[in-house]
Amino acid sequence: MTTYNKTLRLLASKLGLQDEEKVLRKAAELERLLQTKTIAGSNITDNSKMVICLDLAANIYGVDLDLKTAVKYSGLKQPTYVNSRKILENLLELNDDKISISFLCISLQCTEVQALAEDILEEYKKKSKMDIDINLPQYVCMAVYHACRINKVKITKSKIIEKSRMKPSQWSKLDAEWSKFVNDNFASVKKTKGRPRKEEIEVLDINNGTENKTLIKEELIDLIEPYDVWKKRILEEAYKELMELEEIEKAQNVMPIRRSPRKTPQKTSPYKTPIKGKGIRLLFPRN
Repeated sequence: MTTYNKTLRLLASKLGLQDEEKVLRKAAELERLLQTKTIAGSNITDNSKMVICLDLAANIYGVDLDLKTAVKYSGLKQPTYVNSRKILENLLELNDDKISISFLCISLQCTEVQALAEDILEEYKKKSKMDIDINLPQYVCMAVYHACRINKVKITKSKIIEKSRMKPSQWSKLDAEWSKFVNDNFASVKKTKGRPRKEEIEVLDINNGTENKTLIKEELIDLIEPYDVWKKRILEEAYKELMELEEIEKAQNVMPIRRSPRKTPQKTSPYKTPIKGKGIRLLFPRN
């Protein structure tokens, strides 16, 4: 008879699987495989892993297992147990419903960040010191989440955490690691944020009255003047035109505009201040 881990055999007896040799053998195989894997941001104990391995092995061979009993001996609450079981199932590649970046971007309506999310995920795999499966939902969700953060694309955080199949505390721990990684390796992407992308716009052709699609090239964006440069150029051109107008006026000998006679009091004006000691000057003096 094959010798198994004492804890594994004890748990198997508690779950009623002590006589299922193929289940024990498969659970031991899964438990050894898990030792070579890294579960980021998880606090699953060794005891919990063994119970889940027995659960997964029993499911593979179609052996009935009571969920409440498995939850009891795992030391976890039922929602946590179900979530942890899903994580280990993905880690061990026992299911085919893996989530992809393209599918996640479509479901979250943020397809514009798909290319950046794929670059982030690929770079994370290169820089990681451990052998990880980047197709696991927690890594895929992290890549999309931080791609949205860089591009300031709004998404519902609770939805992406749910799709990652992690608890909020596990998500926060993994998020702290990814934030540092993304900030260190994708800082240049953040600087170019907001740069207009290539897109097609409708342009009205004045000659024939038809609408034509014109592709705006990124090279043309570089020709747009900064505001300070544009302002200086416009002021210089206006000053130059003003000087030219003054030169033209001088050449044409433009006469100055005459003043209104009302602004200068006349000597014979009846409204002139009376001379002191001589009385009032009459408008029509007598002969």
